[in-house]
Amino acid sequence: MKKVLNKIRFDKPFLKFDLKMKLTTLFLLTTMTVMQAGVSYSQKAKMSFNASDMTVGKIIEKIEYTTNYRFVYNVRSVDLDRKIDVRLNDASMETILSTIFNNTGTDFKISGSHIILTPKKAPAEKTVVAQKVAEDFIVKGKVTDEKGNPLVGAAISDNGSGRGVQTDFNGEFQIIAVSKETTLAFAYLGYVRQEIKVAGRSVINVVLKEDTLELGEVILTTGYQNISSEQATGSFSNLKAKDFQEQRLSSLNKILEGRIVGYQNGKIRGQTTMNGLTTPLYVIDGFPIENTKFTENFNLVENLPNLNLEDIETITVLKDAAASSIYGSRAANGVVVITTKKAKAGKTNISFSSNLTVTPYRNYTGNLTDAGDIISLEKGWADANPSLKGANASTYAKSLLSNAIFTSQGMQTLLNGYAGNISQTDMNNRLNQLGSQGYRYYDDIARYAKRDQYFIQHNVSLGKATESNTFNASLTYKGNKFEDRYSDNQSVGINLKNSTDITSWLSLDLGTYVNYGESNTQTYNAFRPQFKTQMYNQLVNDDGTNFTSTAASRYNSFTLQSMKTYGLYSMDITPMDELGRNINETKNFLNRTFAKFNVKFNKALTYNAMFQYEYGVDRGSLIREKDSYDVRATVNGLVTIANNKAVYNLPYGDILKETNQFSNAYNFRQQLNFDQTFNNVHEVTAIAGMEIRHSKIEYGDNTRYGWDEQTLSYTPVNQVDLLKVYGSVFSGYLGRNNFSADRELVNRYVSFYSTGGYTYDRRYSLTGSLRWDRSNLWGTNNKYQNKPTWSTGAAWNIDKESFFAVDWINSLKLRASYGIGGNVAKDAAPYLTATYYANPNVGGNQGYVNQRPNPELSWEKTTTTNIGVDFSFFKNRLSGTFDVYNKKGQDLLSNSNGVPTEGFGYSTYKINNGEMTNKGIETTLRGTIVKTPSFSWDASVLYAYNKNKVDFVKVAAPVYYLQLDYPSAYPRVGNDYNTIYGYKWAGLNAKGLPQVYNAKGEKVIYNPADLNAINDYGSTVPTHSGSFHTAVNYKNFSLSALFIYELGHKIRNTFLPMLENNYSNGLGTYVTDITTVNKNIVNRWQKPGDEAFTNVPRAVYEYEADYISDSRDIYRYADINILDASNIRLSNVSLAYRLPSSVLKTVKLQDVRFNLNAENVFTIAKSRDAKYLLNGFQSPSLVFGVNINF
Repeated sequence: MKKVLNKIRFDKPFLKFDLKMKLTTLFLLTTMTVMQAGVSYSQKAKMSFNASDMTVGKIIEKIEYTTNYRFVYNVRSVDLDRKIDVRLNDASMETILSTIFNNTGTDFKISGSHIILTPKKAPAEKTVVAQKVAEDFIVKGKVTDEKGNPLVGAAISDNGSGRGVQTDFNGEFQIIAVSKETTLAFAYLGYVRQEIKVAGRSVINVVLKEDTLELGEVILTTGYQNISSEQATGSFSNLKAKDFQEQRLSSLNKILEGRIVGYQNGKIRGQTTMNGLTTPLYVIDGFPIENTKFTENFNLVENLPNLNLEDIETITVLKDAAASSIYGSRAANGVVVITTKKAKAGKTNISFSSNLTVTPYRNYTGNLTDAGDIISLEKGWADANPSLKGANASTYAKSLLSNAIFTSQGMQTLLNGYAGNISQTDMNNRLNQLGSQGYRYYDDIARYAKRDQYFIQHNVSLGKATESNTFNASLTYKGNKFEDRYSDNQSVGINLKNSTDITSWLSLDLGTYVNYGESNTQTYNAFRPQFKTQMYNQLVNDDGTNFTSTAASRYNSFTLQSMKTYGLYSMDITPMDELGRNINETKNFLNRTFAKFNVKFNKALTYNAMFQYEYGVDRGSLIREKDSYDVRATVNGLVTIANNKAVYNLPYGDILKETNQFSNAYNFRQQLNFDQTFNNVHEVTAIAGMEIRHSKIEYGDNTRYGWDEQTLSYTPVNQVDLLKVYGSVFSGYLGRNNFSADRELVNRYVSFYSTGGYTYDRRYSLTGSLRWDRSNLWGTNNKYQNKPTWSTGAAWNIDKESFFAVDWINSLKLRASYGIGGNVAKDAAPYLTATYYANPNVGGNQGYVNQRPNPELSWEKTTTTNIGVDFSFFKNRLSGTFDVYNKKGQDLLSNSNGVPTEGFGYSTYKINNGEMTNKGIETTLRGTIVKTPSFSWDASVLYAYNKNKVDFVKVAAPVYYLQLDYPSAYPRVGNDYNTIYGYKWAGLNAKGLPQVYNAKGEKVIYNPADLNAINDYGSTVPTHSGSFHTAVNYKNFSLSALFIYELGHKIRNTFLPMLENNYSNGLGTYVTDITTVNKNIVNRWQKPGDEAFTNVPRAVYEYEADYISDSRDIYRYADINILDASNIRLSNVSLAYRLPSSVLKTVKLQDVRFNLNAENVFTIAKSRDAKYLLNGFQSPSLVFGVNINF
């Protein structure tokens, strides 16, 4: 019976969760979290505040930017140009203000979220009051930015009285001025302050211009400490939430792609390992997250970490040693540090976002042979076949039919015609009818087996901060329907964070993240329906019935007779019935919980202790239904014949395969932090700490035969006997993994680390770091356990020098770093590893060696040298970075040829003897091209160049095909590690056969089968990569586009305009396989002389004298089929509209933004074939979204 959704059953209790939560539940959660956060606000809220050699004016704006306080003051009464140094930790606002205005002529008063500054001299104050009584004058107006957006909370002050107010959420204000002739000051963080004379006007509307110089410095988060960009000596890239708010947040990879220079295909600055991890380390709120899983084939895969992407506040990518070496043996591939949002003091933030993404289904057929092309090729096979001519033609045709040599409808129609089973007229009519079908089979797949994809994502988040507590919560729901009709998933992610000041010297941070998901995966593939298909095939017949591929159309007469004689189960296949069968159902649960204690000993010295525990479970249930072809074929395959009767060695019924994967990990870290400035010139920072990390993954699967879902029972089988069975009719057999399998992986680390930094007069900075890692992943000898990773760096802020006075250069910084980072292979071990299993023939256990002992195993070492420049010009309207780096990988875990005397023959094993270098350049350039009150145009360009070279490896491919098919297992010294290899093309010969050059430079039509004939044709990884981003804003509208380019790499064309060859057991030789191939086959060689105009080989059939089974191989490996993969993609186009303030006021909302996006809009490549292989013909996705801030 066909099942649309199978019931899932687990042996152990599992968390139940209603993914389609009612709206009332959401409001309940929101209400509870608001109650938890509280509604009070107090001037006693504690915060850390640091300012070095900063004017009072700048300090005021920094306070306004980092808190919700707004200053009201008379610019004539406050010395805004006075420079001071402030370094306070966990101080109240009153303490901060007392430090700023101590021993000055300015007094302050905190009233709610307003800070009022007034002169200390009483007579002046009385004068103002007297003047006020005489000349009060009301002024109204509105304050907006250059785009016309209202500036909420802008400060308006009367220079005559010191009285001040703030604009409301519409940007409107009303102030009682001291007189008609007074001057009003308008200020807002990040904008140029304006002073305007009232001059008797009762209405004044003000447009404030953005002052990029006042936006403040960038704080870089390493996961261990926060560093000012001014003091950083390493190579960092930084993103804020607003940088990617224009796009759908579908995955972390999509956020980083095109926005982080040097980040390409999930890697940072190329690949500097051969068998170790290639992905960067991901860190969320200070904790490393490694989402490692076993596949069903027992391979390890690294997945992106789970989190609610809308929670991201900043992303900092650490690239060189100075930035990342603090992460020790996981630093070589770079580190991606993610900081989640934290509520600001005094303000409750509630936001909601929702988007719907639609991806229309499309299967590109522009480069595929259609039904007419296939019929032409099949007719060509018959017309030139000498065995189909003369008196024996009928006998020959009947023999091919009886042995089921060709099973396509066209070939069987031809053979039936030649065999005399149908008339020539009927044969031709049938062939013509088949040839007229175009792309019928792919059309039927699109109509019946596929669908448009729909992705739904909702997020609600809340943040609230009080005097001693900060609370954040978010909930994300995702529901996806994939192109396979029975494939979908849905998930819920909940994130909670709370930070509490227990005392003035102790605070506690708590957080938890929970993710629950369910998925259904269709296992039947209509493109590979387990029978021969051509473009003229159908899924649904013309009369509306489902098409069935009968056993009689696929099996030889002996097999058909055996099925009938022994009463085997039907081997007919009806694809439309198979689609909804054998659905793989999975459920997954993840929890990440952390606690952080922060102790303040004094202003300079603090202590942190933090612990995180992760637990995950992934469970799957695949019920292979007894009505499915898969089960029928499995049961029939194990049938043996005894005493002329069929013996069913496997019970006929459902087959249940359950998989369970459990993961747990913990991370404990404690560290001391020191941060002190001496004499306002010498700034010293240092941290020292230790860290313990542990992770464990357990995988197991179990298969039950004769499963009954209703009674939850199964039929016991004798595994030992079944492992000996070899089917008599269909030659089926089972392996030990068809019953059960178990795997386990444990990684442990103990680490000690320290970093230090010194900055002199904000001009010169020196940094250093040192770390020791001990782990069970490498040899126990102290020689390998105590190898440290370290780094050093220096920076020079040239723009801070007294001799440097270039008005149009706002900042100019030179930095350099050098150091060592490490990398590991999680599946490596210093001990001998083996796989054991029961021997079904002689009993007992047997095993085989997976990996020879390697007591000298160590982590891989990557030494990085980096020189960079950071700059900002023309009032920060043009800014950028430029980096040059050299990454030298040593002690890389590389393949080495085995030693025959050790029993490994010519097999390879892995040892730390590889060397590799990546050299590159990275540059970013961002600028504001046009900026007017209502219009702006911004653009950015990212460019990265990376050149890889293998410096040393002690391995060589023993045979030619290993070099061609597995180049990364046998890298060649001096070449790129990702080199693509092939033969040099020599054109077609006079008979239309493909030719290549052998090692001697001779043209040959046979496979040279010689390693010396194989050449290097470039890398499969782009040498040049980057992006171009542009954004245009006009009033409430914004339009942006992101182009991503990859240049200088190659790809092998695997979809060739040439027929394949398959071995036929019925004939005992190779036969031509006429199937869907590249459309260019219509331009093939057909007559002598064509070789001068085409490189597409002649269609040679198996009966021809020129038939060579090697022809396709040498054509496939020839450099003519190594294509330039350079491409440019329009990755994202976004059109956004914000509701005007008048509408927001009516609906009482803070902000509403509508988005219309198009993703994967188009791809430009060098050729149609390259574009096809790069998936450049996929349909664009349309995204409809809304974001609401309450």
